Amino acid sequence: MNFMVMTFLYNQFSNLNAEFSRCVGDGGEFSGNFEQFRRRHQAISRSVNEADRFLKISNVACFCCQIVSIIILLYSTIFFRDDTVSLSGQGAFVYVAWLLGNLFGLALAAGQALVVHHAVSAVLRSKIESSAITFMSMI
Repeated sequence: MNFMVMTFLYNQFSNLNAEFSRCVGDGGEFSGNFEQFRRRHQAISRSVNEADRFLKISNVACFCCQIVSIIILLYSTIFFRDDTVSLSGQGAFVYVAWLLGNLFGLALAAGQALVVHHAVSAVLRSKIESSAITFMSMI
C-alpha cells in the first residue's frame, strides 16, 4: 500500500513538473497560469503531508520490524549455526531468502521516501528558477 501511494504521488509531481517545464520558454518567459501551478503544487503537497501523517506509523513500524528481523536472523545464523543453517542446504536457502526479502523490503521502504523527496525538490527548484527568471525579466 505504501508503495502504491508513493508511486501515485511521485507521478503527480512528475506530471506537474513536465507541464510546468513546457510553459517556460527558451528565453525564460513563463506562458502559463502561474497561480494554477502554485495551487496544484500546494494541493499535491498537502496530499503528501496527509499521506505522510497517515502512513508515518506504518512506515516506522515496518522499518523497525525489518531491522529487528534482520538482526535476529543474523544473530541466529552466526551463533546458532548448528541449529539453523548447518542442518541442510534447504535450511541455508530459507535463511538466505529470508535475509534477502527483508533487505529488499528495507531498501524499498527507504527508497520510497527518497523518490518522492526528489520529485518534490525538482518541482520546487524549477518553480524557483522560473519565478526568478520571470521576476528578472520584469525588472
